[in-house]
Parts: sequence; C-alpha cells; structure tokens
Amino acid sequence: MGDPLSDNNTLSFFANLSVVPGSLCPGVGPDTPSYSGYIGLKHDTNSSPRRSFFWYFGAESHDPKAPIILTMGGGPGSSGLMNALFGQSPCIITAAGLVANPHSWTERYNLLVLDHPVGAGFSFSSGPQVNNSRDAALDVYDFLQKFYALFPQVAGNKLIIDGGSYGGIYVPHIATVIREGNRAIAAGKGQPGARRLNLESLMIHNPFTDPYSHFRWLLQYRCVYHNVYNETTCKEAYSTLPECLEALDYALESENSTPKHRFEAIELCAKIGKGNTNGTALEDIRLKCRPDDVDSCYPEFKWVRELFNERKTKTMLGVPEYVNYTSLNMDVGKAFSEYGDKAFRHHHLYGPLLADGIRLLHYIGAQDANCAWPGALSFLKLIHSPYQQSFINSKETPWPVTSQFERGYVRQVGDGAGNMTFVLVEGAGHFSVHDQPIIVKSIIEHWIENEPFI
Repeated sequence: MGDPLSDNNTLSFFANLSVVPGSLCPGVGPDTPSYSGYIGLKHDTNSSPRRSFFWYFGAESHDPKAPIILTMGGGPGSSGLMNALFGQSPCIITAAGLVANPHSWTERYNLLVLDHPVGAGFSFSSGPQVNNSRDAALDVYDFLQKFYALFPQVAGNKLIIDGGSYGGIYVPHIATVIREGNRAIAAGKGQPGARRLNLESLMIHNPFTDPYSHFRWLLQYRCVYHNVYNETTCKEAYSTLPECLEALDYALESENSTPKHRFEAIELCAKIGKGNTNGTALEDIRLKCRPDDVDSCYPEFKWVRELFNERKTKTMLGVPEYVNYTSLNMDVGKAFSEYGDKAFRHHHLYGPLLADGIRLLHYIGAQDANCAWPGALSFLKLIHSPYQQSFINSKETPWPVTSQFERGYVRQVGDGAGNMTFVLVEGAGHFSVHDQPIIVKSIIEHWIENEPFI
C-alpha cells in the first residue's frame, strides 16, 4: 500500500499515524496494512486540539477496490473500538487480551474504526463537546476528507457506513451530510479541495432512531412478547406512555419548544425504560446481570478498558500517555442529552437518501430489549421513500435454514440484497456481532456484494 504519510510535509491538517504491530492484533494478515492514529478536525490547533482517533484495517484480500466499512459506537459516547473488538475486526477481546478473530469482516473489506464523536474512546478535545448528531456528522465529513487525503488509493472505493444503538441516529446524519457535500461538489459549490465520497449503502444494527416508534413499541416487547417486566411494572409504565408521547409532541411541534423541553420529554419517556427487570439484561433477555452493571454480563467492556489504558498499548497505537480510554464517555452523553438530540425523529433523514439510491440495511438481534426490534420495524414502515408501500406489504421470510439457533427472518424490497432490507436475527441480542459473528458476517457479505438473501 505504501506509506500514507510519505508526503506529510504538504498536509494542511494534523495527522499522526502508527503502523500497529501484529503483536497487538494477531489476526492481521501478512503484509496487510493496519494503521492507527489521529486526524485533527476543523478548528484543531496544537494549543486547543480537536482530534479523532481511528484504527484502519486493510482488506486481507489485498483487493485495491475493496469497499471501506466505516464503523463507530453508540451511546452517545461509546467507543467505536467496542463493536470492532466484539467481532468486526481481525482481533477480538478476551480476558487474555486480543486474539485472532476467525470471522473478521476484513477478510474481504477494509475496516475503518472511528471513535465518534470527539470525546468517545481515544478521541479528544480541549474545548467544548459537540452536543448533537448534526454537528458531529460534520466532523465525520471533515475526518473522511482528510482520511482520503492520507489514503488516496482507496478514495474511490465504495463506502459503507455501519453503526448501531445510538448509531441509528449518527448514521443517517453522517449520510445526509455526505449527500449534501456530494451535491455541493457537483454544483461547483463544495468545500475547496473536497472530493466526492462514494457512499454506497448503510448498515444499521439494533438502533434507537425514532423516539415515538421506540417508546410506543417498547412495552409491547417487554410486557407482551416477553416477560421482561412484571405486571406491576408494566401497569406503571403503560400509565406513563401517553404523557411521554404528548411531551415529545410538544418538544418537537411547539413554536416555544427549547432544548430543555426536548431533554425533559426524553427524561419522562425514559421512565418507561427503567422499570425493574429482576436482573434480566436489557441487552439480551436470555442473560441475568447485576443491576446497572453491564460488565457482569459483558466483561469485554472491562477487558478493553484495562488493555487500552496500558502504557504499552497506547504506545503501539500512537496515543498520548495523558489520554485515558473510556468505553463510554458520560460527558459526551450528558452534552447530547441536554441538547435533546434523542428527541428528534431522525428516521425522516432516510427518505432522501433512499431516493438517491443509497441502500439501507437494518439487522437486529431479536433478544434485545434495549432497542427492541418492533420499534425499528415500525419507523422503517414510516419512511417516505420510493420503497415505502412495497416494504409495508412485504413479508418476513425465514433465513438462513442452517439451524434454529442461527435462524433469522428477512424482509426486503429491491433486487439482489435489496434497496431497503430488514433482517431479524433470532439468536442475538443488542450486540449482534458479538452474539452471532458467523451469521452477521454472512449478512454483511450478502449486503455489500448485493447478493440475494433468498
């Protein structure tokens, strides 16, 4: 691939890359590039840095036209490295450290892991935090323009954006900003020096995207489809639902609405999601965890924090010693919460993207009571696009048929893998790739290669 910083003196922005040794991520193939580092975003200076951390894994196929998957975390404030090390990247996290991942997405594709937004994971800033998904998306657009300046040999490759949980909000905003940038460039009005980004499709897993659909259907999942809540908790939660929806209406439709109203609406609605589960993990209803202790069910979070805060690990990744790694930055979450970012109906952004030919995949673990699948299916049916009526009329088809444990269902519109596709994975919870790495890898390969599921 060559040295992406061979012409570093001509760069107009901060960039610091490290070639990651194979001893840190043993699954990286021979002669396969693995770079980590920082890119300075708009307004970045040495005295007031704004820097995004990334880890780039080249495709093991060495195909110069291999698509690039941009992946990130949720939260808001979750590190993108968590999804990568749960099953996407060449290595996965264990109690003993990183080991080779036999089901890595990088077998055929380039994987660009981003700690997004600034403040998440190893990304950092000395100034105010970004507090909404639109401004955060502008940072990603800036990051990608600069990333491709460092790696021009892959700048024309197809770009696929993957995200889950709060990524269900991040991703449509990022895609929208890219669409706007491409249109501005085509009209001769783009940012000076900006290049067209070859955005091909979006892959969303277990998302929170539309608050109305989420809260309307959450109790159907937790009280009717499954006994996540007991009868008393269900009764209390149902009594809160009308007030929750009314508060959302006011926060979004009143001329007098403010970020405070959006914040208060989500805080009210959140009461529905905070009922007593008697130890059942919302991330996977098959598991029992200690209350408010996700590490007790997913010790991987603890293992990643410990590994990435070791001085040796930071040195190998090119991370300054003073930067502490957090799998979830609560300050980022607080900033987004106070803005009321979660209250908007973000699914409306998908309509123009679908109309422009950007394909949309949702793959969701059926055992997830956190971002339960009925809410996602609901907002997908509400998207105004050329595929709306066909998607509403489509039926779930069992897929694959290998075993009951890996069973799933596909609902799609369009040829190949579809223009708009929903896949429900029976044997997975909130962290789909962690629970079903083989089936999820098959899903994303069908999707990217545009091969029919059925």
